[in-house]
Amino acid sequence: MPTQKIPIPPHLIVEAQEYSKISRAFTSDRHDFHEGGLSAKERKMFEGKLGEKIVKFELQAAGMRFQEDKSSHTEADSYDFIFPNGRTVDVKTRTQDFHTRTLEMKEQFERVPKDIYVSVRLFPSTFEGFIVGWASDQDFLRIHRVENHGYLNNYVLFDNELRPWQLLIELMGNDGS
Repeated sequence: MPTQKIPIPPHLIVEAQEYSKISRAFTSDRHDFHEGGLSAKERKMFEGKLGEKIVKFELQAAGMRFQEDKSSHTEADSYDFIFPNGRTVDVKTRTQDFHTRTLEMKEQFERVPKDIYVSVRLFPSTFEGFIVGWASDQDFLRIHRVENHGYLNNYVLFDNELRPWQLLIELMGNDGS
């Protein structure tokens, strides 16, 4: 697993900050990953957006064609990125060393499915991170590991079950189909 940290460019940090500020009152309470309240929602949204900015930066660096989600901050997005072939990407951001799994809420997976899930390790204090790997929706279904630690059912993949980032770039670089 690559662990070289990618510094997030300042203009992308600003994009993430601006979005997290305007969206905090609309962020869902249905997650079990924060203590609640507007400041916690804003912080977690900011961290998630920073993870997305790492992926955006790496897609741009690879010369990939894609569109970033442009939905309103008042509604849940259908994807974080979409490739020209219509394949959708959801970025899953983790911020702690003990976070060693990629989770997707089962309800979200079924209600608003994505094609590709990219896992990012973020170091929020230094605005750096790296892409841990990626999985397809079919990987989650094939492995079909569901865990519930007291709140919601989540599909779970361990890091060794993720695919290398470079493989996604190669697959999507071949016309994205």
